[in-house]
Amino acid sequence: MTTMFMVTVKLPKNPEHNPRDKKTGPCPVSGQPCTDVTGEHHTFLFVDQEGSWDVEGVRELYEGIYHVTRVESV
Repeated sequence: MTTMFMVTVKLPKNPEHNPRDKKTGPCPVSGQPCTDVTGEHHTFLFVDQEGSWDVEGVRELYEGIYHVTRVESV
């Protein structure tokens, strides 16, 4: 059974970020299209084809790479 999670991470503050002039391009986390590439927070979809992950496991997986702010089951 496939399970999915939305994972939100916080990147270091980007001095080029202007919330009134957002830049579109590839997400710095997932590489997928993003409407605010210089922003601090980015959300991506984690797809588990086998259904063996849970929210806490996904958080722990990405916590070693990013500052994880949220993991939600989809």
